[in-house]
Amino acid sequence: MTHLATTAAKAPAAGGPTGRRLAREAVFLALLCLFDLVTASTAIIHDTGTGPLRREAQIAAAVLGVGLLAWRWRAPVLVFALVWAHAGVVWFVLHEYRPTAALVVALYVVAVTCRPAVTAAALGAAVTRSVLSAVDSVRVEPYPEARVGEFLVTILMFAVVYTAACSVGTLVRRHRRRVRALQEERRRARQDAVAAERRRLAAELHDVVSHAVTLMVLQAAGAARLPDDDIDGVRQALLHIQTAGQQAMAELRRLLDVLQASGGTTPSMTPAPRLTSLESLIDTVRQAGLHVDLDTTGDAGPVDPSVELTAFRVTQEALTNALKHVGPGTRARVSLVWGDTLTVRVDNDGAAATGLSGLSAGHGLASLAERVRTVGGTLTTGYLPGGGFRVSAALPLAGRPLRVPAASLVTDP
Repeated sequence: MTHLATTAAKAPAAGGPTGRRLAREAVFLALLCLFDLVTASTAIIHDTGTGPLRREAQIAAAVLGVGLLAWRWRAPVLVFALVWAHAGVVWFVLHEYRPTAALVVALYVVAVTCRPAVTAAALGAAVTRSVLSAVDSVRVEPYPEARVGEFLVTILMFAVVYTAACSVGTLVRRHRRRVRALQEERRRARQDAVAAERRRLAAELHDVVSHAVTLMVLQAAGAARLPDDDIDGVRQALLHIQTAGQQAMAELRRLLDVLQASGGTTPSMTPAPRLTSLESLIDTVRQAGLHVDLDTTGDAGPVDPSVELTAFRVTQEALTNALKHVGPGTRARVSLVWGDTLTVRVDNDGAAATGLSGLSAGHGLASLAERVRTVGGTLTTGYLPGGGFRVSAALPLAGRPLRVPAASLVTDP
């Protein structure tokens, strides 16, 4: 009993989408068959002189011809050929019945699903079939002088009907092609948006992890070189490592909240770093042994939050690279220049060191250039004439997009 109940639960409902589609198809074919018998045969209305056997033969021929249309979407060309041949055979066997409706529907489906060349060939075959109907019209025309006109009018009438079916089918095919193109365009746009978001998150993760790990490694290396009796120095280094780790975890949690928000959960309200966070960033870097000065030139203008985040990341990446490649004891200067654009420039005066080269993945500046480009800015990096290295980003102010060719990019030193 339980098995029967489970099986019944799993069985598709009779009124499901498939059942409704089959019901609509059956009704359509039945009405089409009735329409063809009424308009093109003597089986129902024009039954004068038609015996029961020939009437039944006409009905059977109509059911067979229309029934072939059940496979019209799976094999449109084959179904059209069979319907066309069926119409010709029925004309030779039963002159009282001239199948037309099924041929019109089959021709329409060919126009919807096939290439224009195939559609043109099917239209030519259908018009050729109309010659048989024209012959019948001449045969029943009682006035000899009107037979030529009747012949031409019949061919023209069927040609118009078949051409109309092809025209409507061609319009539907073009519309479907445009819809598919729009759907494909939307799909590619969604993929591009997902890829861009992944690149942005990858850049965020690189900035957060690279900066935090660099600070912690430097603090740990400094603590290892302290005398054994310098407990306060070791404690201070451990506190700096703890602070860097906590900051990194807070940023990583914010990024994870962004990812979870796309799945329907509620993100936290932790704000993204902005220009006001530069002092905290610089204090953290100073604790790692880098001497950093900050100066601001000009009057601050309005900037979008994305530009503020980018300015923060430019500064963070440049200072982190100075710690990686130059090492503690180096002097760096962070400059914010406000004008038509916001210029963020970070210079350091040290020579490259080798002790921490393993901390670099070699893609920091390339990712940074892409980040700057996405907000409409440009990034310039390179060695200074008197020694040292410069990272400079020109970022647009709100309402004033910056669109200039991207500057040359120098890889991590």
